[in-house]
Amino acid sequence: MTTIRPSRPDDAAAILVVVSDAFADDTRDATEELAIVRRTWSACPLPDRIELVAVADGAVAGHVLAAPGRLDARATAVAGVAPVCVAPAYQHRGIGSALVAELIRTAEERNWPLLVLLGDPAFYGRFGFESAGPLGLDYAPAGAGNPHFQARRLPGSSGARRGAFSYCWE
Repeated sequence: MTTIRPSRPDDAAAILVVVSDAFADDTRDATEELAIVRRTWSACPLPDRIELVAVADGAVAGHVLAAPGRLDARATAVAGVAPVCVAPAYQHRGIGSALVAELIRTAEERNWPLLVLLGDPAFYGRFGFESAGPLGLDYAPAGAGNPHFQARRLPGSSGARRGAFSYCWE
């Protein structure tokens, strides 16, 4: 059985192992993703961020992190999601989907207007994410109109939230 819960301070080492295992392979290490997690922890302390873990077999098996970023260099409630990951031994069991669903539910409870992320449109589209460009949002590192930069409108969303997004850690 897998449980999704908010992260705790004593989860930090296990989270970093999951991030590393999920993103490293024979062609790359997980340096970038590990840096994103660490910089988000520094830039956006709890309770301002949402950080969830999936616990399976008594161990952290998955992780998701979201924190408010900036639009056109101004603080915003639009939250950037990065990274979403599941340890390889636990992939293809619905854990990533459960983490994303719980993230959306928690963001709605906080009245955040939008979640944005870089990811596979086929996966995230199942959760209501859509290309962010037509919504008036862009992310310079991804390039204008990149379909992998996506947004999920939440109940507090309005068209007034437009501009160049940057993550809290940038």
